[in-house]
This record gives sequence, structure tokens and C-alpha cells, in this order.
Amino acid sequence: MIEVGFGFRMVPGPVRSSNATRPTRSRWHWLRKRGNVTFVRPAAEIDDRKERFYLAIASVLRWARLFGVFPLSNITATDPGAFRFHYFSPYIVLSALSIVGGLFIMAAALVRLNRVGINAMNIAEPIFFGMCTLLQLLFVRLAQAWRGFMVYWAEREEMFFARPYGAINLRRKVIGLAVCILTSALVEHVVYVINQAYNVYQESLTCQYNVSNPLKLYGTLTFGSVYQSVPYHHLLTMYLLYTTISLTFIWTFTDLFIMLVATGIACRFGQLNKRIDSNLQNGSEAFWGEMRTHFVGLIELVERTNRIVGPLLIASCANDMYFLCLQTLNALEDKPFDINDWYFRYSFTFLILRTSVKLWFAADVDENSVRTHKLVQKIRSEHYNDELEILRICSSGGVSISGMGFFTITRRIFLTMAGSILTYELVLMRFHRSSKGVGEDLPCGYID
Repeated sequence: MIEVGFGFRMVPGPVRSSNATRPTRSRWHWLRKRGNVTFVRPAAEIDDRKERFYLAIASVLRWARLFGVFPLSNITATDPGAFRFHYFSPYIVLSALSIVGGLFIMAAALVRLNRVGINAMNIAEPIFFGMCTLLQLLFVRLAQAWRGFMVYWAEREEMFFARPYGAINLRRKVIGLAVCILTSALVEHVVYVINQAYNVYQESLTCQYNVSNPLKLYGTLTFGSVYQSVPYHHLLTMYLLYTTISLTFIWTFTDLFIMLVATGIACRFGQLNKRIDSNLQNGSEAFWGEMRTHFVGLIELVERTNRIVGPLLIASCANDMYFLCLQTLNALEDKPFDINDWYFRYSFTFLILRTSVKLWFAADVDENSVRTHKLVQKIRSEHYNDELEILRICSSGGVSISGMGFFTITRRIFLTMAGSILTYELVLMRFHRSSKGVGEDLPCGYID
């Protein structure tokens, strides 16, 4: 069906922050300078809490702050200009505790490696805590830029709240994805705790420990690197447990966050493509001028996203790549108990699925932007006009989520990643064979 009315809403007052800086001129501004866009009244069925991205993702971010992630105040405010980053707040304290704890465990692990030696397995502890602490620092940096970023995002998505676009219930997509990923992560951590407790129990039976304090036994064996350098204390064990939970959470949450950001952008491209697909016989220059305006607005949004989220994407992909290689190596090792085997299977499967889903959702941005060009190519020559030609040229290259320009996330990245894992796995296996027997602690070293 060809449209007879089209346009977009101007940004309402509450979306523009009074103290927000005016965005710098984009290199795409020349494509948006023509004033041939008509206006219609907003779609009556739009529910801000269900459709606006910053309100949809706030439902997830508000709970992430309990683990020290994203220390931002007023995160559920209806106006993104009300978001505040305070250096003195309960959330920044939780972030600081997680960061200090991660650095402390990493330093203790490095001290231990310096004493006992390095092998392919024991080097994973300082790498894990170091990388997750880096992710925590990157989220603090992101929280500082979040207000300006969301004001900019709200301006770019405002045009999709006018008829005939209609509602898509973005909040339901965000909440559904978050529940699936975080529930799976919770199950994995619970199984890890059970697995670790069973290992401690079996070691206590084998070594015939006189266990008068089970918490001390669990803490000493679980955080062996730390308690080889400092005396045991119950409060320190509680702190280390919180740090471990927080940094394990942020590893999963980083992947989830990238999925949610990519979903928010891909959904807008999907709306645009659906509207173009239903108007392939429309020869109105004003209509195609509006489609060009909307497409360029999304390009600008992706470029801004890449500048802000790019460092997080690089750290996340590097972390996932390393542990995929490590877990592949672990698959070759025999597990002493059935519960170890079951935990490893679930953990490895979850890591593979989570990484694949993250890349798949991020690649959706590229797929949907390329589809715009494919749709424009279907239009017959008699309907062509200047605005349509500009849209065709603009959409020819597509746009992708990028890791600071070092790589782009497309469907082809799966083959690239598989090849990289195979290469580094061979290197890791060789290192594992050459370092076998190095870096192992003496058995039954616990003293009550």
C-alpha cells in the first residue's frame, strides 16, 4: 500500500536537556539539508516506556548497578537529561569495591605465578580478573557519557514515533533478551558454586582435613592465590566472594549490553525497511526525501554508538575469544568427578551460545542497513528521482557496529572468529604441552 501521509515528529521539550551540548556537525549533514519533509501528528498508540530505548534499557541497568556496573543515578528518569553521574554515590562505591577487589586478586595471582611458574591453565586467573576489571572501568567511563549519548539517541529515534511507523514494543524485546541471558548466567554461577564446594569437600576427605571452620576451608581453597599472600579473615572472604560475583556478572552483562544496543538500532532499521518495502511504487520526491533523512539519522546514530561503545566491544570480544580457546583446551582434559564434567559442559555451551548470540545481534545492524539498499534497488526506473538516488548512494555501503574501526561485526565474522580460534588453539596446546607440570601447588596444603 502506498502512503498518502508521512513525516516525523519534532523532538518534544523534555527530550532535549537544557544543559546538553549541541551535537557536532556530522559528515552526513549535506544529505539532510533539504527542507522537503512534511509533518503529521504523532502515532497515538506510542507508549514512551515501551518504545524509547533509554527507558527500555533502564529496566535492566537499574539492577546491574547492584553489582557495581553502570554507576549512574536517576537511570529510570523519563527525561535523559536528568541522568546524573556522581563521584560520591552508593553505586560508585560498589563499582570501586569491585575494581579494587579485581585488581587485588589479579595482583595476588601474579605474585603466585611468579613463585610457582606459569602454565596454560593457571594464567587464566589473572587474565580473567584483569579483563573483567577493565570492563568495569569501561562501564564507569560509559556511565559518564550516557546522558549525552541518550539525549542524542532520543533525538534520532523520535522520527520513528510518528505514523505510519507505529509501535514495536522495544521494552518487551529488551526485557525478554535480558531475562534469558541473565537467567542462564545465574544457573551457571550456581552450578559453579556447587562444583567448587564439591571439590573442596572431596579434597577435605582425601587429605583428611580437620574441618572446624567450613567457611575458612572454602575461602582458603577457592582464593588460594590471595591467602598465600595475606592472612585469612572472614570479612576478606566475603569481600572476595562479592568481587567474584560482580566480575563474573559483568562478563556476561557486557555481552548482553552489546546485544541490547544493537537490538535498539536494528529495530529502527527494520521499521524503516518495512515502510520502504510497502512503498516501492511511490514516486514522490518528498517521500524519498523523508526516507533519506531517516536513514542518515540512523547512520549518525551508529557512528556515535561506535565511538562510545567501541572500547567495550573490543574488550568483550577479546575476553570471549581467550576463554573460548581455554575452554576448548579444557575439553581435552579428564574431569575427576561427574559434577565437574557437567559443569564444564554447561559453562562451555553457555559461553559459545552467548558469544554467538552477541555477534548475531550486532550483525543485524549491518544486515538491516544493507537490506535498505537492496530494497531501493528494486524500484523501477520510472519512479526514480533525485532524493531516491541520494538514498541509493548513501545506503550502498551499509553501516555496522564496529570495534573502534579495528573490525566490524557482520555475518562473516563467524568464519573469521572460527579461524582465529583454531590458530590460537594450536599455539595454546603447544604451550600447554611444554609447560605441563609447571605451576602446580603442593597437594593437601591447607592448614586449619
